[in-house]
Amino acid sequence: MKPGWLKAGIAVAAVTILAFVLRTYDLTNYPPGLFPDEAQNGEDALDILQGDIRPFYERNNGREGLFFFFQAALIKTFGVGVWQMHLASAIIGTLTVLAIYFATQVFFGRLAGLLASLFLTTSSWHLTLSRTGFRAILIPLFLSLFTACAGLTISAVKEKRIRASYIYAALAGIFFSGGFYTYIAYRAMIGVVLGVFVLLLLAAMHPKIGFPHVRRYGKQTLVALLAALIAIAPLVLYFIQHPNEFIGRASQVSIFSPDLQREVGGGTLVGTLLYSTNKTILSFFSRGDENWRHNVAGYSLLNPFVGFLFVLGILWTMKGTWDVFRRIVKGKEVHLGMMYPYILLMLLGMMLPTITTAEGMPHALRSIGMAAPIYILAGTAGAVALRWSFKWGYKRHVLGMVYGAAAGLLIVSSAYGPMLYFIISRNTPEAAEAYRGDLTVVSDFIHQHTAKFPNGPKPYLVVDEFFSKTVHFLAHGNTYQLLEPGASERTVLQIGEQIIFTQSTIPDADRYERVYGASVKQIVSKLNRFGQEVIRVYEGVGNAPTPEELEVDLDA
Repeated sequence: MKPGWLKAGIAVAAVTILAFVLRTYDLTNYPPGLFPDEAQNGEDALDILQGDIRPFYERNNGREGLFFFFQAALIKTFGVGVWQMHLASAIIGTLTVLAIYFATQVFFGRLAGLLASLFLTTSSWHLTLSRTGFRAILIPLFLSLFTACAGLTISAVKEKRIRASYIYAALAGIFFSGGFYTYIAYRAMIGVVLGVFVLLLLAAMHPKIGFPHVRRYGKQTLVALLAALIAIAPLVLYFIQHPNEFIGRASQVSIFSPDLQREVGGGTLVGTLLYSTNKTILSFFSRGDENWRHNVAGYSLLNPFVGFLFVLGILWTMKGTWDVFRRIVKGKEVHLGMMYPYILLMLLGMMLPTITTAEGMPHALRSIGMAAPIYILAGTAGAVALRWSFKWGYKRHVLGMVYGAAAGLLIVSSAYGPMLYFIISRNTPEAAEAYRGDLTVVSDFIHQHTAKFPNGPKPYLVVDEFFSKTVHFLAHGNTYQLLEPGASERTVLQIGEQIIFTQSTIPDADRYERVYGASVKQIVSKLNRFGQEVIRVYEGVGNAPTPEELEVDLDA
């Protein structure tokens, strides 16, 4: 092993443990609820546990299924619940921190890998999405795993570890194809890999170079290709059988949508694309996604220090890409140097699915694929800056000051993201509302009602159909009768029947009480820790108004 591996191993282990702690701390309490999109993932997980095994699920406009298998395993182990759904993302987010170390280290060294993993660990953006139940969190993991294994394959060939090179190549193929089971934005990786292939082909056209890469890496490439084809086969077969599901919701949020063009782009495609691009780029440095489920609302996706290093990393990688082109022109071979154009292509490739959508911009969830190249670039730029600073400090006999300044910057930068999440997000009532924490309380009440009155009348629930999906999942097996908000007063409670109002339908509850007065009795009212009423329940006690009286009250 190379010198320093033990210290690096300890440091990486410490960062990974920190990542796990940040992603699981108080997970049973915050986030407090499930958004319907998350709950529908849970419905698919329940289907998996019933034997419905497939690579793609049609529910909710169609979604890739890999993430649901993780959630199904946790539901099988711990039961149906909110934190179980979020724990899947927490584990995946932690594994991504470890994977991005190797993806960076194999190309740019241990220090760069360590900084990349530290920056990702403490990112409020990645931390937020590592504590929710959205499948897109898998993209940075598979990008990092593929990148790491591709680099390890090249290194193993150069070091003449042939058996290891075949293993890494097979893993690279598996992880590349595995990414297509994660989230639709990952499909941009096809263009990234083709871009690298074109560059290698251009290099091969030089008479001094020819095709040494084929001779040197040809067998490993075939192994990777075979593994990739085997891994992708079930998904390809599924889409051949269900071609209409290949696009899914992408067409609804695309910049090609005439409605969205009129709304945000002045009625033109170019204007809509510029709008999406501007919103996406600025979200990393100024005002980010306002959705609490995707980001600490309004704050930039990157903290200022990491954002600065990211910009330096882009400039440094552009120089590296230029040097690669110069080597090609001069007829020199390119090996690990291909990482420079590859990472720029990956950054642009993961940006493309984001800027070609125009709904809900900026959209931190759709942008999450960019996290892998962003933090690789930031970590690498940080390593270059540190080495330069240490050399400068050593020459001027101020190395201690340099160490102190570097440590201070890293500590402040590392504290920034977790403080945003645990102090601002966790203590903001709008964040609890965004997760629909009230529906968790409602679901618990339905559980208790069913246990207390197993043969009694089903309670009425006043909530719109979209948000009822959360209750349907969390109250799985316990039934209720759904009522549309705005029309609940049309339902007259018989003696012993109950009607449940959620946080969003409390105004309906007030109206219901005005209409029915003494014929109903309020039996439950609960507040969350912000003093907001999240559930109110009435029970019928008799003396209900006649239909004629009811009409008078409704018209009043």
